[in-house]
Amino acid sequence: MSGDAPVRGKEWRLTESAFNRLLERLDEDRDRAAEKYETVRRKLTSFFHWRGCANPEEYVDEVFDRVARRTEEGAPWQTENPYVYFHGVALNVLREHWRAPQTQSLEDLPGASQPSVDPAVQQRRREDSEATDRRLACMQRCIQQLPVESRQLVVQYHGPEGVKIDTRKRLAGALGIPLNALRTRVCRIRAALETCVGACLGGPAE
Repeated sequence: MSGDAPVRGKEWRLTESAFNRLLERLDEDRDRAAEKYETVRRKLTSFFHWRGCANPEEYVDEVFDRVARRTEEGAPWQTENPYVYFHGVALNVLREHWRAPQTQSLEDLPGASQPSVDPAVQQRRREDSEATDRRLACMQRCIQQLPVESRQLVVQYHGPEGVKIDTRKRLAGALGIPLNALRTRVCRIRAALETCVGACLGGPAE
């Protein structure tokens, strides 16, 4: 695993119910919960950025996923200040990032030093590739099931690197909503997609 990606623990996917429960834990008032959500995200993004993480928003997503999972499982928050709790989880994610070994592609090694591939490794790679292909197929199917407006919103929101911030500001302006409300809306769509993908993966392979 590259050191530029979050180190993830046991497989868990954000669901719409888990996301709603997280917002309720932030604040009973929906608008205030969305504001606190955005504030925590902004602080965590700066936290990971200033510690040299190449894609800070990916690490922030991992932190929110872990907190959402713990909240859904009934784990109590040890502080009334949401950011203090999220920051503690972010420290764990950062430590895992620092511990993750840097990998070197076989193509970068001299020919004589390239080891022969273990058949067991080949089998695992083949199984991983098949699992990835199936997940992508499920994701494409679930995206197609979204309302056209939601599908376009997700595609535009996750635009090319380098122009995301400007694009999101334009999207929020076009919809007549604050940027934090836009982020919350997209997160709900993402949670619904993960639920759909999970159901698809649990069905028979085609």
